[in-house]
Amino acid sequence: MISQTQKRFYYRRARLAALFILIALLFTANTVPGLRANALYLLTDGRSTAVYGVSHIADDQLIVTGAKLADAEYLLAQGKKVTITCGNGVQYATTRANETVSTLLRRLQLNPKALERVLVDVSGDGVAIKVASDFTYYETESVPVAHGTVTKTLYDLPKGETKVLQSGVDGTKDVTYEIIYADGQAVSRQAVAESAATAVDEIVGVGTLVKEAKRGDSVASVIDNADGSGYLILASGDSLHFKSKLSVRGTAYTAGVGSVGTVTATGTKVHVGCVAVDKRVIPLGTKMFVTSSGYTYGMAKAEDTGVLGKSVDLYMNSYRECMSFGVRNTTVYVLD
Repeated sequence: MISQTQKRFYYRRARLAALFILIALLFTANTVPGLRANALYLLTDGRSTAVYGVSHIADDQLIVTGAKLADAEYLLAQGKKVTITCGNGVQYATTRANETVSTLLRRLQLNPKALERVLVDVSGDGVAIKVASDFTYYETESVPVAHGTVTKTLYDLPKGETKVLQSGVDGTKDVTYEIIYADGQAVSRQAVAESAATAVDEIVGVGTLVKEAKRGDSVASVIDNADGSGYLILASGDSLHFKSKLSVRGTAYTAGVGSVGTVTATGTKVHVGCVAVDKRVIPLGTKMFVTSSGYTYGMAKAEDTGVLGKSVDLYMNSYRECMSFGVRNTTVYVLD
């Protein structure tokens, strides 16, 4: 007759043997592809029983979308509702504490067919899992964006010089792609939307300030300073700085008419750009830019005399030009 002690001894040996056999079966089922299945295996220590499922999802069968850098080890928040769609069937589950995508899938016992993919979407309030061979999904990637360079004209900076007004900073933008799978293969991937880039452009100021305007250039706009000085923005894009401006009476003269000769009061030969002034108002040698309503005389210099008060007499090449100009309200911009 077998004693009680012997019974306990044989029972423990049988239990251990069964445990080793089950472990061996579990190892074999997970390492031999032909034995992988949805089967459940019981492992027991004599006091409690744990249930483990054997499932296999290859790396290329798993797609995790809905979060940046989401993959099989993406940590899910506890208590999220999980919706599993496989064919026409829908199942539900709830995420557990410290559960990743991979541990969730193992718990759910998903075993896709060879041409099927497992799509896990973590973008919503819950987790949506779809097992299928044909589907469309969207993923967003952050891509680097180099900063651009923008130029800005600076009328107070000498022409040819540049100045960095704002440093550029590289950034990123989010690009959303539509990805289509058919028969388990990706057949299309195209960008369908993108966010504004976070890159900051470099702003470079380009100087336009010149000492003299080209003959024929005209005034596009005037920038006046509080002290009476300012800048002429010319049609060519160049700019001139003026110290002051005068509103005067303008007339014109030419050589060979009346007593006008060919030599100015300062000893220079008369030419277009030579202006007769009252040196008590405008000193001889003053550089100026002269305009009047609908007419631009342009760059000029006070080289001659013969007028009184706030008046200027502009030299022109012909008597016809002088008559065409007549008498006009004229603005003299005194240059540096």
